[in-house]
Amino acid sequence: MGTQTAAIAAPRGARAELKTLTLVSAAHLVSHFYMLALVPILPELKDMLGVSYTDLAWSAILLNLVSSLTQAPIGFLCDRVGARTLLVAGLLLGGVAFIALGVWPSYPMLLAAAAAIGLANAVYHPADYSILAAEIGPAAMGRAFSVHSFVGYLGFALAAPVMLTADHAGGVKLALLICGAMGPLAALPFIPGCFGERDAYKAAAKKPGADKGPSALSLLTPAVIVLTVMYTTLNLATGILQTYMIVALGDLLHMPRELAGWSLTLFMGAIVVGILAGGVMADRVSRQSLITSGALGLAAVIVTFIASVDIGAYPTLALLTFAGFLAGVIVPSRDLLTRAASPPQAVGRVFGIVTTGFSIGGMIGPYIGAWFIDHAMPAGVFFTSAAFMAITIGLAIRADIDGTAQPAKK
Repeated sequence: MGTQTAAIAAPRGARAELKTLTLVSAAHLVSHFYMLALVPILPELKDMLGVSYTDLAWSAILLNLVSSLTQAPIGFLCDRVGARTLLVAGLLLGGVAFIALGVWPSYPMLLAAAAAIGLANAVYHPADYSILAAEIGPAAMGRAFSVHSFVGYLGFALAAPVMLTADHAGGVKLALLICGAMGPLAALPFIPGCFGERDAYKAAAKKPGADKGPSALSLLTPAVIVLTVMYTTLNLATGILQTYMIVALGDLLHMPRELAGWSLTLFMGAIVVGILAGGVMADRVSRQSLITSGALGLAAVIVTFIASVDIGAYPTLALLTFAGFLAGVIVPSRDLLTRAASPPQAVGRVFGIVTTGFSIGGMIGPYIGAWFIDHAMPAGVFFTSAAFMAITIGLAIRADIDGTAQPAKK
């Protein structure tokens, strides 16, 4: 990567843009991998630490809590000290947290690692989007955001097979050590650019009348507030489904657990494909809410239909797969709406604010879904997901009305 800071750099040639996109996307893969890394080995982790699943749940709550509280401040730091510098720090911190848990396994260490991983997770979105927004040309921004999200979701998909394979080969400690090594490896290519980034910020700060960018309060525009709520409702819509889809299908349609397990695989795989398709679409339209309304509206209808009519296992899986594709299609449009709402010198700050919605949704969603499952109301999982999709549509339209959408670049 070049030595210019993301906040100061301008879009460059196609080869340099591809290099930037590749390295930033690789860091995004690690961030998503880290969010799910402990899930596949929870039974072994429970036995190794001698705790209950309720105890383990507190680590997930702590992770999301720390991430939600620190993401906005870190977004401000990205625009002040440099996105590359903070991205390297986040990757190293997340990696060290997993390594420490592997070397000194204990429940207190698990909680400490969860807090560290949550803090590291708060870095990725503001830093990644700050770099991409500065160094990718406007005509390819939608596709760049879609590739970035696509690779991130691959991290979700890889977490289970990698962690389970490592666990099978050498136990939980080996799995944690391998997981921890991913962060430092992804950080290495960014380290040389950090020195140039620091010098660029110092030089910019010394210029007479240097613009420090908008203040924190001025960034809390109606558009940014709407987008923050939109990120929350979107994560609730998809997160509730992802977490409880398998259980809900078993209770609602009496689908065998093995077959129901495929629903999540197909749904997540379709999201990944939809993200790529959505990137192409996002670069061709001027109003991103058109994509959001069409795709999420149809997805909401499908999810509601699944909860209302028993059409059999395989047709249900096919519909869920299509719903996952539609959920993926809107991801680049979501990011472009946020990019358009960001002042040029405050991209990291705005993404840090709005993506706090991810963590808020991550804390609320599990309790909503669990309530429906515990009260033998599995259809509620699907109806609630559809309701949050409908709310998200309204928020996206509101964001466009506020003038946050940019014209498509041909």
